[in-house]
Amino acid sequence: MENTTSRFKLTIVKKRYREWLERANDVDALALIWAVNAVQSGKAELAARYIAFPKEAVIDNMVDQYAIYKWELETIVTSLLTTSKDNHRNGRYKYTNLTKFESLGALVNLLREMENGEYAMTGTADNIWEEMYRIGQRQFAWQRGYNAEQLYRYAYVYGLGECGEFFEERNGISVANFLYLSLALFGLTPQKPWTTEPDTSLLGLPQSDMAKTLALHSIGLSEARAKAARMNADAVRVLGAPLRTAYMPSVLRQHPIICVKHRHLIYTAPLPPLIMNRATSGLYYDIKQGPTRLLTEANARFEDYIRKLVVAYHPRFHALKGLPYGRSKATLIDPPDCLIKDGTEITAAIECKATKLTFEAQFSDNPTIAAKQGFDQVAKGIFQLWRFFSHARRGIYSANTVSPAAYGIVLTMDGWMQMATKLRRLALEQARQLAASDPDIIEADMRMVIFASIQELNDCFAQTETDTFMEVLTHAVNEKYEGYGQLELTRECGVPLVRRRFPLDVGEILPWWNKTKNPENRPYL
Repeated sequence: MENTTSRFKLTIVKKRYREWLERANDVDALALIWAVNAVQSGKAELAARYIAFPKEAVIDNMVDQYAIYKWELETIVTSLLTTSKDNHRNGRYKYTNLTKFESLGALVNLLREMENGEYAMTGTADNIWEEMYRIGQRQFAWQRGYNAEQLYRYAYVYGLGECGEFFEERNGISVANFLYLSLALFGLTPQKPWTTEPDTSLLGLPQSDMAKTLALHSIGLSEARAKAARMNADAVRVLGAPLRTAYMPSVLRQHPIICVKHRHLIYTAPLPPLIMNRATSGLYYDIKQGPTRLLTEANARFEDYIRKLVVAYHPRFHALKGLPYGRSKATLIDPPDCLIKDGTEITAAIECKATKLTFEAQFSDNPTIAAKQGFDQVAKGIFQLWRFFSHARRGIYSANTVSPAAYGIVLTMDGWMQMATKLRRLALEQARQLAASDPDIIEADMRMVIFASIQELNDCFAQTETDTFMEVLTHAVNEKYEGYGQLELTRECGVPLVRRRFPLDVGEILPWWNKTKNPENRPYL
C-alpha cells in the first residue's frame, strides 16, 4: 500500500514538473535559468535587469534554503530540451511565468521531490554506496570549478604534438587560441543572458577565430532539442533501464552555448562554467575523432605531465620514467609510469590511467559492469603496482632501491573513485584475482593502494609541503580513511595546510597567458 501511494505521489509530481516545462517558452526559460544562476553567483545586480527575485535569494552560503544548485539547473535545462511543448489552447490557458525567481524555485522543489521519489522506487540499503558515487559524479565537478592547473593540463595533453595539429587542421583554429577565446566567452556570458558574436579586436585575434570557437561551443535550439532526445534514448539503450531524472546526459557538456536566429544569431550560455568544461576536458572528444595514435600520444603526454607536476611542486623528489626491466630481453616489463625517488629510495610509484569516465561509468546502476573496460584498467593498475613491489623485493627490478614501505598510487585523468568505497573494494578484489596467477606476489606486496584523480592530486600538492604530503599518503592507506577522496583526506587527517600556487608556467604552452592585463589572468572583451 505504501509503495502504491508513493508511486501515485511521484506521478503527480512528474505531471506538475512536466506541465511547467510544456508551457514554458524555451528562449525565455533559458534566460530565467541564466538569471537565477547569476543571482547566486555574485551577479545579482545584472540579474535584476531581467527577473524579479527576493533579497533572500542573494546568498553567500549554498546551504541556504534559497540555494539552487548548479547541477539542478543543468538537469532542468536537459528536462526543458527533452519535453515537448503543449499545444496552445484558446480560453484560460496558463503560460509558465518566466520572469520571477520563485517560478524556477517552485520547479526546483518539484525536481527534488521527483528525484527523491525515483530513488525510493529502486534504492535499498545494499546500493547506498553506488548512489553516493553517482551523487559525487553529478556534483563534485561543479563544486570545484576550474583553475590554471586544468588549463595547463588539458592544453599539454591534448593541445601539443600531433593532437594539436589534428585539432587545428580539423577546426581551423589552434588549441591555444580556442582556449583563449573560450576563456573570453566565459568572462562575457555571465554579463547578460543573450549576446551576439563578440568582437575580438581587443584580443589581437582575427574575428574568424571567434566564429570558429563559437561553432565548437554552440548548437541551435532546435538541434539541441533533437540531440538531447537522442542522448537520452542512447543512454536508456546503453544502461538497459529507464533514466532517472537526476542522471540524464546533458547536451550542455558538449555544447554549453545555445543559439537562436533573431534578425541575426544570438547566443546564451545558461551555465557559463560549462564553457570551460568543453574547452578543457571536452578536447578529448575532438582528439577521439582522429586516428587511434592520437589517444596513445595523449596518454603518454598525461604520464609525462604527472612527472613534471611532481617535481614542480616538490623539487626534492626525482620523478622517474623507469626503463623496461626483467631477467631477459624476452621478458622485459615496464615499471609504473612515475617513480618518485626521495633521496636514495623510491618512496612512491604511480600508475597512470587516462581511460575516459563515460556516462555509463558515472551513472549506471552497476558501473563495474556497464563500464567494464575502464574498471578493468583501474584493477590492472593495482596489479601492476603489486607486481612491481614484488619484483623490487625479489631483485628482479634493481635499477633503484625501492623502499619496503613505498606507496602505490593509481592516478586517473577523471574522478573514477570519488565517494566509491564499494567500487574500490571490487577493484582491489579483481586485482587480487590477477595477482593469483603469480605465486611470487605475496601479501606484503599487495599493500593498500591509493586512488586519486589528477585534480585531487594537484589539490593535495597545493595544500601540503613535501614532508606533509608524505604524511598524507601514510593516512591514505589507513583503514580509518577508506573511501576518502585525496582532497577530503588532506583536509581531515590533521596535517598542517598551506596555500601554494600552481608551479608550472601556463605561458609556456599558452602564449597569451602572460599578456593579459587582468589581475586574475583572464582575458576580457
